[in-house]
Amino acid sequence: MGKLSKRLLLCLLAVSSLTVSGSVYAEAEGSEDAPKAASAAAESAEPEKARRVEASEKAALSADDAEKYLKKIGSADGYDVYVKEERFDEKLWEAAGGKPKSKKDYTEEQQLLADKIAELKKLGGMVIIDQKTGRAAASFKSGSGIEEGKLWVSDAGRFFVVTDKDVSEVLRLRQAVSTLDSRYAFISADGKTVELLRRDMKRPDEVFRYDGIEEGKAVYKSDSGSFSWLTADRKHFLGAFRYGAENDSFRMLVDDRTAIFGIENKETGYIWWSSPLEASQDRLATGLLADELRSSNMLRYGVPLSRSGNNMLRSGSENDCTFTVSDIPDGIRVVYNYSGAGFKFPVEYTLAEDHLRACVKVSEIEESNSANIATEMTVLGSFGAASDKEEGYFVIPDGSGALVRFNNQRTMQNNIYQQRVYGADITAVPQNRGAVSEQIYLPVYGIVKEDNALLAVAVKGDSNTYLTANVSGQSNSSYNICNFTFILRGTDSFYMSGNNRDKYTVFESGAIKSDDIEMRYYPISKKGADYVDVAERYRQYLLDEQGVKIRSTADSAPLYLDLYGGVMKKKPVLGIPVSLRTSLTDYGQAAEIISSLRDSGVEDMVISYNNWTNDGIKSRVDTDGAPSGKLGGKSGFKALADLIGDSGFSFYPASADRDFLSGGGYNAFSGTAVRISGAYSRIVNYDKAYGVPDGYRRNKSLLSPDCYTEVFGDIADNYSKAGLSGAAPVGLTASLYGDYGKKHISRAQAEVLLKEGYEKLDEKLSGGILADRANAYALPYVSHITGVPLTSGRFDLFDEDIPFYQIVLHGVIPYSTSAVNGSPDPEKLLLMAAATGSNISYDMIYEETSELKDTELDGLYYANYKGWTNTAAEECRLLEPLLSEVSDSFITGYEQKGDVIITEFSDGTVVTTDLDAMTVKYNGSVIELGRNNEKGESFRNER
Repeated sequence: MGKLSKRLLLCLLAVSSLTVSGSVYAEAEGSEDAPKAASAAAESAEPEKARRVEASEKAALSADDAEKYLKKIGSADGYDVYVKEERFDEKLWEAAGGKPKSKKDYTEEQQLLADKIAELKKLGGMVIIDQKTGRAAASFKSGSGIEEGKLWVSDAGRFFVVTDKDVSEVLRLRQAVSTLDSRYAFISADGKTVELLRRDMKRPDEVFRYDGIEEGKAVYKSDSGSFSWLTADRKHFLGAFRYGAENDSFRMLVDDRTAIFGIENKETGYIWWSSPLEASQDRLATGLLADELRSSNMLRYGVPLSRSGNNMLRSGSENDCTFTVSDIPDGIRVVYNYSGAGFKFPVEYTLAEDHLRACVKVSEIEESNSANIATEMTVLGSFGAASDKEEGYFVIPDGSGALVRFNNQRTMQNNIYQQRVYGADITAVPQNRGAVSEQIYLPVYGIVKEDNALLAVAVKGDSNTYLTANVSGQSNSSYNICNFTFILRGTDSFYMSGNNRDKYTVFESGAIKSDDIEMRYYPISKKGADYVDVAERYRQYLLDEQGVKIRSTADSAPLYLDLYGGVMKKKPVLGIPVSLRTSLTDYGQAAEIISSLRDSGVEDMVISYNNWTNDGIKSRVDTDGAPSGKLGGKSGFKALADLIGDSGFSFYPASADRDFLSGGGYNAFSGTAVRISGAYSRIVNYDKAYGVPDGYRRNKSLLSPDCYTEVFGDIADNYSKAGLSGAAPVGLTASLYGDYGKKHISRAQAEVLLKEGYEKLDEKLSGGILADRANAYALPYVSHITGVPLTSGRFDLFDEDIPFYQIVLHGVIPYSTSAVNGSPDPEKLLLMAAATGSNISYDMIYEETSELKDTELDGLYYANYKGWTNTAAEECRLLEPLLSEVSDSFITGYEQKGDVIITEFSDGTVVTTDLDAMTVKYNGSVIELGRNNEKGESFRNER
């Protein structure tokens, strides 16, 4: 009987421990009255639950036992409050006739009492009993002294109780709104009051009173003017805010307790948030991911001794970070303190006339733990994040540009998009050739949702940043996110003992050499806002703030022509293979090709001439501007230049200096960039079939940025002395890398050196620079851009390609497509050129392409001029009327529906391109591209 009674008691106690009371409130049902608390059953009826769960109180005690063994001090909000008296156990034994000296002398009733006392000792100094269930709702270990008396916070943080100083009277009781949303926000049972505790959970901080429902949120206001938001059903706490800095266009809403803030458009009321307000209720997110969503800053650090580089700190995690928020002119300053890892730094968030600015000075990043070094920082990583219930897309400037639509179901983990702005740092030579893809030329991204859009620009730190985008369902999150991460210190890998499996990570040494960080966020509010509005805003930024000049002129549609002079080719000499200079297009032959195109009706050309000097042919650093005797010498080159000048064409002799072989004053050691690992950086030739290094071809060296000043200076001086008006610095307008050896040149410093070099060329040569593709930092200095991509890198995450690059630059800087004759689908390229206002380009050599076999130019197998001069002239005549008509106009609209593209220009021209019918219509004219069985291609332009 005794054992049965004991088992029965234990079962009852176990059942009582399962009773957990939660803060749940009834639906508002449109009423302005504050709702009363609902039952716990209502919470469990929600159709979707967060992956994380609310804190659970573990107190186990019945109402009868509380009444019998504890002292009741009052009731509040449906709960009875009991406290344990001092020496309560002794008093219970006294009431039972005294405590036996030995446990073996216990009677059955005394054993039950001893068990009950043991259970009571596990509880804190206070217990509350739910009047509805008759079971303990929470236990409170101890109280903290406050002005009113004592503040008691329950063990799991679901309740707090305020008593008088003597703990003889209950003053009030509050329940947590949601422990997932905030540990500090509590609400009264009648829903009329929200009270916040301080971060130490020992004192009240601020009280908010119900003020009604606004835009689907329950609003509570405090006497200080601050306000807090809850969801309309009062189940979730969205934040407590105050109004901060403001100007004519925007004002800041600041949550000092979380460092989350919003930027409100004062005209429309739309708010862009630094983090989604309901991030903590993400149904898919783990605790760490929820912390990331709520973080306004994240810092990755490395531990060099353990070769570990994947350690992440999150400002949204109380375990990682504490912070202070203070007001500064036009905004706030947040000091993030990751004390556990030894990092501390401020970030300033300020309002300008039309944007938000976020700034970090790398010199202010304190690193107090010598074992750890900061490697990456994400600033406002969740800014503008969209939930899985929102519609819209991200604008990604990969290649020509691409859209990533929210919730596009491309949720495979390996579909996450992540690419470095301005391309990879090519000092780190990969073991195998990677996938062929485009790169990010512009340090921006866009967000479009509802009738709002946002342009995000990396103004500083762009040289060391990468762009990440993922959609809901990826990385166990239900949010769509796009952001920049800034690299503070680079990493590299090397392999020991020749074993590719023994990979070691090394970090860039010394202090942080990266540039300061500055992000700008330009809100765009417009009915039907789209990616064209994002591109237009970036174009305005380039013209107004980055010194980009309008170089496009009216009635201009040149043909871009790339000629190749010579190449090194192995030929037998007395039976021994010897590398000899071999002509592909000498100066006279180049003149013949140009004359043929001119006589066929091409009225304007921009001509680039590659490998036209001995150094160029030999792949040496090529700066002297001395014509090659193999190609016709000075007289032949002068005749060619005179022909081009007399015809009114533009001439840009090329200087390919980035990848070089020793000679001409530059050698493979002193002039070569050094990797972070300490090795010299070599440009590897890869086998075309297998993607592994080709041992039969000689590797080139990568020119150190330390040489840029001399190289660009020599080109400017020597070209100018030779009477040349323009230059094409091949490879140096679309690649960015550092030198991490003793010269200590970061990508940021290399960018500065490049811009100084561009400026020399632009000032010294009247025709300026012809860029083979161009990163954003080169745009203020270039006169023409060739090879502008018509597609993105077509990553799996992308939904469609857009001509974002072209929309930004059309009417600003003339540009061309890649070579038409090098395209696998030249007809589509021509159609897309018409749709995007792109001039067309051709690669040509004079000699038969068999001469290219086993040379570094064997990729030009398509370029023999005989098969292309007539076609090029015909295609140029076909598109010239359209392209010249809009040459100085901006693109103001672009929309593709199926195979039909409609492009609008600022002069009013509307171009309709049908990719299926192969027609282009504009201003009453029709361009038709069709097939002809005998001639291959036929074109017609009707007016």
